[in-house]
Amino acid sequence: MTEEKKVGRRAFIGTVAGTIGGLVVGAAAGWVAKPAERIQLPGETVTRTVTEMRTVTATAPAPTKPMKIGVIGKSVHPYWSVVDKGSAKAGEELKKAGLDVTVSFWVPYKEDVPAQLKTMDSYIAEGYAGIAVAPSDPDAIIPIIRKALDARIPVITIDTDAPNSDRLAYLGTDNYMAGRAAGEAMLEALKKMGLAKPGGKIAMGTGSLTARNSLERMQGFRDVVEPAGYTVLEPVNDNEDAAKALELAAATLAANPDLIGAFGVYAYNGPAWARAVEEAGKVGKIAIVEFDATKENIEPIKAGIVYATVAQRQYFMGYYGAKLLALMNQWGWESALRFYIPRYPSNKIFDTGVDIVKKENLKAYYEEVVGRGEPVDWTPD
Repeated sequence: MTEEKKVGRRAFIGTVAGTIGGLVVGAAAGWVAKPAERIQLPGETVTRTVTEMRTVTATAPAPTKPMKIGVIGKSVHPYWSVVDKGSAKAGEELKKAGLDVTVSFWVPYKEDVPAQLKTMDSYIAEGYAGIAVAPSDPDAIIPIIRKALDARIPVITIDTDAPNSDRLAYLGTDNYMAGRAAGEAMLEALKKMGLAKPGGKIAMGTGSLTARNSLERMQGFRDVVEPAGYTVLEPVNDNEDAAKALELAAATLAANPDLIGAFGVYAYNGPAWARAVEEAGKVGKIAIVEFDATKENIEPIKAGIVYATVAQRQYFMGYYGAKLLALMNQWGWESALRFYIPRYPSNKIFDTGVDIVKKENLKAYYEEVVGRGEPVDWTPD
């Protein structure tokens, strides 16, 4: 087993010339990185290729008993369908590698903290081999994560971190840096659209004021936009209700006729801003930057209503999350975590990166996601 582990590691590590924070820095400049080819962590010059990650679990002996791995998302939405696809693909590859693994994916209809906790509790009772969860409330989930770990069930967070918990690692977007990338995109949009002016008002719409990903995105956005001389309004919170998001966007526009920009923090917030702006007859007068790249996000970009979206790589959250949990059961928690995450345990974050998608690079982005097998319900034309 020891020799097989060494072989796996040698096959896994590669080097590439790059800059610190290559994925997010490149994305902020409008460059569509190649997530289908490599994952690079901020501050690192080593990369992990998808091909190498696919084959890693075949380099160690399979566990002697079946494994159940649970992946828990936040709500029913196309965004989470991509995470589901990634985790399912990981499950398929694990089975092909000879492992008796079942990967299950679950989300509540809308963000529901008690439902998340109840589902995790049932996974613990059933003796799951690992749990990847995107906590809607990073503090409320602390006790149940501890309960799972006490039961010798490894827990990692995806999409949204719970850094005050005992979770073993976080796989997902560095949301603060992604928020900064959104801020840079907003500054670019205001300049190109001729809307840049000192003190201009920019609104924010979000689905949560407790979820860490929401808070970090908004803080990163503020930290770029406010020093540039703009006024960022307090966020309007729709509690994961798309209809409410549209209502709040329309009300914000009506209350602030001098608004020059809007930031959509959650996937449906951007489309809500786009519709409200269109209905108010203000297309071209308000710069919109949003998050994620589902059909509802892409169509307003194609129509010229939304300037850019910060596209997360949520496919890899499900894919690598399931792979890591399986590997923990093969090699042991510490060995698997050190293998996946550079500088572990001082660093427990695996940043899956983002892409800034605009009308001008939409086709290139489309080719990337289709190339890695993601479900895509839109076209670039």
